[in-house]
Amino acid sequence: MAGVLDGVTVLDLAGEIAGPYACMLMACMGARVIKVEPPGGSPERADPRFYLWNRGKESVALDLGQPRDREMVARLAGRSDILVQSWGPSEAEALGLHYQALHPLNPRLIYCAAPPYPSNTPLAYAPGDAHTVAAEFGIMADQGAPDGPTFIYAPLAAYGAAFTLCLAASAALLWREDSGLGQKVEVSLAHGAIAMQSAQFVYGPDLRGRGSPRRQGIRVGIPVYRLFKAKDGWFFLACGNNTFFNKLCILLGRPELAEDERYRDAPWGIPVEHYDALADVVEPIFSAESVEYWVTLLIGNDIPCAPVEDRAQYLRHPQLAVNQTFVPLEDAFLGPTLQMGMPLWMRGALGSVRGGCPQPGQHTEQVLRELGLRQ
Repeated sequence: MAGVLDGVTVLDLAGEIAGPYACMLMACMGARVIKVEPPGGSPERADPRFYLWNRGKESVALDLGQPRDREMVARLAGRSDILVQSWGPSEAEALGLHYQALHPLNPRLIYCAAPPYPSNTPLAYAPGDAHTVAAEFGIMADQGAPDGPTFIYAPLAAYGAAFTLCLAASAALLWREDSGLGQKVEVSLAHGAIAMQSAQFVYGPDLRGRGSPRRQGIRVGIPVYRLFKAKDGWFFLACGNNTFFNKLCILLGRPELAEDERYRDAPWGIPVEHYDALADVVEPIFSAESVEYWVTLLIGNDIPCAPVEDRAQYLRHPQLAVNQTFVPLEDAFLGPTLQMGMPLWMRGALGSVRGGCPQPGQHTEQVLRELGLRQ
């Protein structure tokens, strides 16, 4: 199915998560994505997630340790619209595949770098991954845990970088329509971490951001935006603004809480010293009835919430089918799989999931023939 990036060729030289994820999203939107990996396949193929991040691509096996193969990559860059790499500055320079080297070969090339840290900072040459960057930039400290920073398995910094890189590359493509020129675009994992926390950094004279310091030792996080234990299980209450908080107070038969000066800035602006007092009120109320009772009642009164479910229950939710959140996909390595569907639908250019992950080097001969390097 036609996508908004039909006719765009992307050269994927990236490792880890952010770069390959961004290139996968571009493939879903219609781009032709050529994945360069070592002969025999990338060591990252040992991670089952590799087959999601690299689905719908073509695989070319080239050894970047060999000058001839690096020359082939440069020639591929000369015929590409977008190049994505995840090296630090020194590695790109050592390979001779940095922007200054490739721009003369293809002035229209949009060169996307996704290093751990921005190249114009003291951390530019420091090693890092999605988790170390998340720790450095406060994602783990901002989880509201009573005992300090909490490790999050989800690689949020990488996801944020992938989404932001797609936006940046698309903006560069649009600018190229008028200028005729490519450019270098840098979206580090640090940029991704900040993008994923943008709401936390909004402050003003009468506005309190979510990134405020928290007192150690409190037993709960935000008292109306967290998990609650009902009589037979758990549910998540998401009073994310003052309107929802007011509705909750009325529903629970405690309208005076909405007028209480301690909770004037609920939910995000409740001072931490008053968390426990509010929790003391709402926790016993929620524990007295079942999860089904509360979810039905809360949703019926326009208060966001959801039951805590396991993965199998989640996959059976009817809304997933309506949104086409998952699609069945046959993968050459994993067999039948259920994978994430399209990230968004664009009217007139819907795009599609374009197949599973390629075999290592599956398209090498075809692509090299296109370059005139094979008969």
